[in-house]
Amino acid sequence: MNKLTAWIKSIHFLIGLQSRDETLPEVKEILIPIRNGILRADYYTPKSKSLGTIITINGLAPLGNRDPRFIIVNRSLNQLGYTVISPFYDEICDYKISLRNIEDIKDSILFISAQKEISPSGKVSIFAPSFSGSLSLIAVSDKQIANRINSICAIGAFANVDDIIGNLFANQNLDEYGRMILLLNFLPLSIGENKSLFKAIKLAILDNYYKYKDNLLEPHYTKMKKADRVFFEKLKYDKNFRMKHWEIILKKGGKNRELLSALSVTNYIDSLNLPILLIHGLKDDVVPANESSMLHEKLIARGVDSKLCITNLISHGDTGFSLKTLFEVPKLITSFSFFFRKA
Repeated sequence: MNKLTAWIKSIHFLIGLQSRDETLPEVKEILIPIRNGILRADYYTPKSKSLGTIITINGLAPLGNRDPRFIIVNRSLNQLGYTVISPFYDEICDYKISLRNIEDIKDSILFISAQKEISPSGKVSIFAPSFSGSLSLIAVSDKQIANRINSICAIGAFANVDDIIGNLFANQNLDEYGRMILLLNFLPLSIGENKSLFKAIKLAILDNYYKYKDNLLEPHYTKMKKADRVFFEKLKYDKNFRMKHWEIILKKGGKNRELLSALSVTNYIDSLNLPILLIHGLKDDVVPANESSMLHEKLIARGVDSKLCITNLISHGDTGFSLKTLFEVPKLITSFSFFFRKA
């Protein structure tokens, strides 16, 4: 695809993202075998000959590939002429952060790229926001996977997971949704199991996501032991209390340290050798924009074909781009044209 065509595609993509139609279009559903079971995936087919195949990987959200915002992204990419495959990653959608996430992404890439009717070229591109953007970067650092990839667009990705967790725990003004997800996953490394407490954290996350009128947490909270309620409130409002447990997690080392290292993209930089677009919201309240800047600097130093766009038009890992600040729009158009040219 030449630069002008890619630029025009970018304009249409950004216009498509302004849609308020969150209904799922008529799509096929396919099954993707992975080593841990089967993934369901939505299969968006273009009306004419496909320009290429894009796998979209949802962030930490229970509706996953059918989150209304993600449906708009998938439909917008499809309307440009791309085949879009959007799997439902069970573990990610259940807020579970583990090395299995990376393996599931790898397995789905291998399967999709091997299906001639879906990906005639044997290659795909990746579009992934937030936490999944970082997981995808780690996945494509594997040489076997990289050989199946044309390009990757990561929105709001982090470079070093230690820094992100420490920052979210220490700064009360940052996003509670992201902080609670991290507490759900990493606090057991400090305190062990406490079913009632972790159920409260999970319900608080779901309340934040769905924004129900009658929240899910309250009925459970009233039945909790007083000590657990106090602990929960401290987790929510006391940064020093959270940091104390974070320090315990860091000191334990061993498998804990191995997991944190395995989730940090910086540890895979030397194995990333394909076109990468990094987009980040300047005022991201979960992952600071300097995380993408750091990744970009390291990629450029190695001569990797990459592009960075820091913008005021999005928040954390967002896929709904507001075009109100018009002077920033050309920068976004140019950035996405980089991705579409490679895809």
